[in-house]
Parts: sequence; structure tokens; C-alpha cells
Amino acid sequence: MANNVNATYIPSDFRDDFIDFDTNRWLKSSHNLGRSYLDPDNLSVSDGFLKIKIPATTLNGGEIESQEFYKYGSYRIRMKLPYAPSSITAFFLYRQPDYFNEIDIEIYNDDSRKIDFVVFSGGRRSHYVTKTLSFDPTSEFHEYRFDFDRKELKFYVDNQLYQSWRNSLPTDSMKLLASTWLPTWLPGTSPEVDQYTLVDWIQVINKNR
Repeated sequence: MANNVNATYIPSDFRDDFIDFDTNRWLKSSHNLGRSYLDPDNLSVSDGFLKIKIPATTLNGGEIESQEFYKYGSYRIRMKLPYAPSSITAFFLYRQPDYFNEIDIEIYNDDSRKIDFVVFSGGRRSHYVTKTLSFDPTSEFHEYRFDFDRKELKFYVDNQLYQSWRNSLPTDSMKLLASTWLPTWLPGTSPEVDQYTLVDWIQVINKNR
């Protein structure tokens, strides 16, 4: 893991198509979040997909976290969500402590078509908005993306701009994560059968050069 986050080292651009699980790039999280325990056993790679499982009759989920720290860049993921009401799937940059550095895409794993864009900076939630997708994210694959530089943060879905902000943005490098889990602000209903987030690929294009 890269420990010196203030060094001049810049991680390489990459696209991970999940032919296997690259332990040089990712680690499997193991901690409690919301109503869930993020269990490494709920993460697998097969058939060209990263699969994040919500096991039947449980409130548990899974999460991958980058080994490297990132800052300015374009962050992209193509995935199909599970139908598992009360859960969300997130793609985000984050660095401890809570509330100081975070950029989130959070999608509801149901047919409500709701997607949240969230920013934490300077010890508080500095931006938050809920938008409505033009499609059911549980029915097919779509690309979710955010572009982050010194002047602006932009969120896209299938190359369509959904939201942008120019102030109160994070200032430090962060880890890149993807997770499926059950937050406390939703009812906490477990699925009757195993449900999976299917991640086709994740791509990072650095803008720190």
C-alpha cells in the first residue's frame, strides 16, 4: 500500500477489466458500514466481472479499495446493479477522517432510478443532490463517471452531464472504492436470494501531470 500520500509519485492510468482480482491494485475491505458488514467473502471475479454479493437473508455487502491514493482525474465504472431495495451501490474517492475528503456517486439498488452525488470537504458535507436516471440501473449495464480537477467536479452518466460544482471540493489525495451495502437511512430489508452488483470495468485517467 502507498503510505506517503504527499509524495510526488503519480499512480499510473489504468483500466481494469477484471479478468482476475489484481491484489497489486485492489484490496478487499473488511469492516462495518451502515447496517452491513463488508465481508471479503462477498467479493469474487468470474466471467469477466467483479461481483459484489449481498447474500440472501442478510444485510451484508462488499467493498474494494485501491492500494494507491488518487487526486485529480477522471474516474469511470461500468456496472449493472442488483435489485435489492434498501441497499445502494457506491463509486467514490475517500480518505480518513470522515467528512474531510470524499466524492461519491451513490445509486439506489431498486427501480426508483435515484442517484445521489455527494461531496465532503473541510469537516462537513459541502454538496449533495439527488437526481433521477432515465433508466432502471438494475436492468442493464451503464457507465458512471466523475471528473475532478483543481477548478471543477463534474458527474456524468453514460457521458451525459448530471451535476457540477466549482467550490468546497476536497484538497487531499484519496483512495478509490466501489461498494454495495445497506445504509441506516433505508429500511434494512434483506434480499430473499443472493443479489450481485456486476462491475464490467473500472478506469482511471490521471490529471495530475
